[in-house]
Amino acid sequence: MIFSSLFRLPIRVRLALWYTCFLVVTVGTISVFLLAALENNLLQEVDDSLALHSSHVEHALVAMSERPLESGATVPEISEVGPLEDFSAPGIYTQVFGRDGRLLASSANPPEGQFPVTPAMVAAALAGEQTYVTVLVGDERVRRLMRPVTRGEHTLGAVAVSGSLHPLDSSVRRTQRLLLVAGAFSAVVALVSGWWLTAHGLGPVAEVSRVARQIATTGEFEQRIAQPRTHDEVAELAATFNEMLERLEKTFRSQREFLADASHELRGPLMVIRGNLDLLKLDLPYEERQACARDASEEMDRMSRLVSDLLFLAEEDAQEVVEHQAVALDGVVSETWERAKAVAGRSHEILLAHNDPAMVMGDRERLIQMLWNLVENALRHTHDSGRITLSLRSNGLISELTVADSGIGIPAEHLTRIFERFYRVDKARSRSDGGTGLGLAIVKQVVVAHGGQVRVLSHPGQGTVFTISIPTQQS
Repeated sequence: MIFSSLFRLPIRVRLALWYTCFLVVTVGTISVFLLAALENNLLQEVDDSLALHSSHVEHALVAMSERPLESGATVPEISEVGPLEDFSAPGIYTQVFGRDGRLLASSANPPEGQFPVTPAMVAAALAGEQTYVTVLVGDERVRRLMRPVTRGEHTLGAVAVSGSLHPLDSSVRRTQRLLLVAGAFSAVVALVSGWWLTAHGLGPVAEVSRVARQIATTGEFEQRIAQPRTHDEVAELAATFNEMLERLEKTFRSQREFLADASHELRGPLMVIRGNLDLLKLDLPYEERQACARDASEEMDRMSRLVSDLLFLAEEDAQEVVEHQAVALDGVVSETWERAKAVAGRSHEILLAHNDPAMVMGDRERLIQMLWNLVENALRHTHDSGRITLSLRSNGLISELTVADSGIGIPAEHLTRIFERFYRVDKARSRSDGGTGLGLAIVKQVVVAHGGQVRVLSHPGQGTVFTISIPTQQS
């Protein structure tokens, strides 16, 4: 339930919370290790102090007694070497036991019975075992060292040295409180800084959402996201989103232009047909009525071709609308060349430079349409007495088809757009003189549908060369 509610929060809140939790866990883990290391180090210092103190006691006891320490060795007798209180440092308490396990002497600083030693502990020390234990005396922890007192290989007795762990526990508790305060402060700083960092880092993402909502509301694709100065994934997202907006803007503008041009192209024939039908209602001479019917029929044919071309160009996958059969491309070139000569008559010189045999997989009718569109475009833009040259060369892998003319050429700024639908280099050219503006768009679509490429090279006043490369069928 908690996790499902968490995932409903905004991403910046989730990131800030995850960042804070991660920092808290990290600081907590480090704090645990620090406290454990601190306690171990302090405990080691206490053990070293107890060992040093017990060593001093042992040396004094060995020096004062040539015989084993029996229960008859009283405190005054031991005091001949030095009072036992001389070995009682602040917080350290000493007890001496004979070989029979009885207590012989102890420091005067602890209350009597405050540090009881069990017979088992004394027996272990007399057996030569040195042990450290931590015991609880009242509310205070005490560290105790039990070790034997030896001279050579003989055990004279045992000594117990105890030290309070109150300073150690106090230091650990103070450090623990400091770490808790530091952890809480770090959590607050992490939450605030995480919120600021995520809000700052995800600012472009929020801007993407804002711009997307505004575009969805207004339908205006001219807006752009401010490019961040950073060079990270968020900046890449902003750049990618701007590129997408630019493409969408171009696509929608192209669609609007396409719809406007298509409406204009269809409106012309419809107006002519309607006008001729209105004339046919009048009592006109037979010859005029025949002319009206002929004009209406020609406009119907023109409109039918236009609709057919638009439907072909509207196909998203052109490869699905063309047939894929073995086609002799040299036959397509020959047929188009003969047709071009018949149409041009003596106004243009139509040449066939090369026509290598070549077989391709494709649609013969679409290939003829593609090549004729190029030839028709060359006839339209080449002055009388100009020259148009067709050429087909094949190297076994690629068939390269070329249509070159000596016409007016195409300015460089128009070369990137001539394959767009309804695009005309000369905006002043009429529809009847300039065609529908779909010819070169169809050329490119047919070439792409056959897995080929089309290139154009043109110089104003010198002519234009269209080159089409299509994969050749392998035998």
